Amino acid sequence: MKPIAYVGIDIQFARLTEEDRNRGLVFLYLYDLPHADLRKFEGIIITNLVEELFLLEHKAVLDDYLAQGGVIFSLTETSLPWLTGVSNWKRSPIPLKDREIIITEPEHPLFTGIDAYDLNYRKGVRGFFSRGYFEGIPQHAKVLVTDQSGVPIIYVDQHSTNGTIFAGAGTDIYRVFIDEDNTSSKLSVQMLACIREEYSCNQVRGGQAL
Repeated sequence: MKPIAYVGIDIQFARLTEEDRNRGLVFLYLYDLPHADLRKFEGIIITNLVEELFLLEHKAVLDDYLAQGGVIFSLTETSLPWLTGVSNWKRSPIPLKDREIIITEPEHPLFTGIDAYDLNYRKGVRGFFSRGYFEGIPQHAKVLVTDQSGVPIIYVDQHSTNGTIFAGAGTDIYRVFIDEDNTSSKLSVQMLACIREEYSCNQVRGGQAL
């Protein structure tokens, strides 16, 4: 089993724990991305702790990885076109205390068995899941999460490249719920499982072996 890269700048919030490493995650320092052999990763998680201009300057590296059937899960509040098809992030006009997160594809393996209530509230407080949304999504992408206004917050795009792009509007869904004592704690494990499954499917569909 190949590892999954967790990309960010090297600050405390981006550092991995022993549990993360046991799950197959490895930290990839953002500025090492152009020099890394991405073929050794089944997936790449790009956190919100990145410099977008740097990613834009090295967009070809990510494009090449996707062309070979790779999987990228972006959790960035995007404002530059460094990832194929991912539009700009916009802050929601709905106050966080009033915003409702809706799982539109509850049977998708990313959210199987997860109660939307547990994503909306942490210790009784609302607003941790996401502050924003995407302006638009690629034509054939599947929306997985919206708010009550219907704007896309998380989607998966299996058609714009030879790989798979998951895009989430600015929340590290791997990290934020990992220690919760409810169904949301499953999200981090299911996220990694989805990445691995997509990678396997992409290789079967004809992605060049990484």
